[in-house]
Amino acid sequence: MKTAVHTPNAPEAFASHSQAVHVGSTVYISGQIGCHPTTKEMVDMKCVKTQTEQALKNVQAIMEAAGGSMKDIVNCIIHLTNMEDFNTINDIFANHFHHHQSDKSHPAPAHTCFAVKELPKNALVQVSAVGCLSLPN
Repeated sequence: MKTAVHTPNAPEAFASHSQAVHVGSTVYISGQIGCHPTTKEMVDMKCVKTQTEQALKNVQAIMEAAGGSMKDIVNCIIHLTNMEDFNTINDIFANHFHHHQSDKSHPAPAHTCFAVKELPKNALVQVSAVGCLSLPN
């Protein structure tokens, strides 16, 4: 069965989609941008680092609402408006998921990065993710 995941700790989904969908043990998290969940405003229109950190906080809030944690994330898809920001994004992901690097039972998630022309709210980065709730803790 497919169920929607919702939390007030992440921004409301734009348009007609869910923050995430939970199917079996898998959680599919919609693209998150650097939008603050309370103010609904972008955290910093010019800083890809700040936007990425907020997007990952949003992903974490949604994953926790689904009953998981960031350790359960198995894949991330990143959209950037400027591929020159790739190294910055990669460093943030390495720092954010660093606890996984030494623990082979919880490796860092796979990720794919695409350059796009533009994103909602003129964001610089968008992160979507897939989590698996049946992973051992």
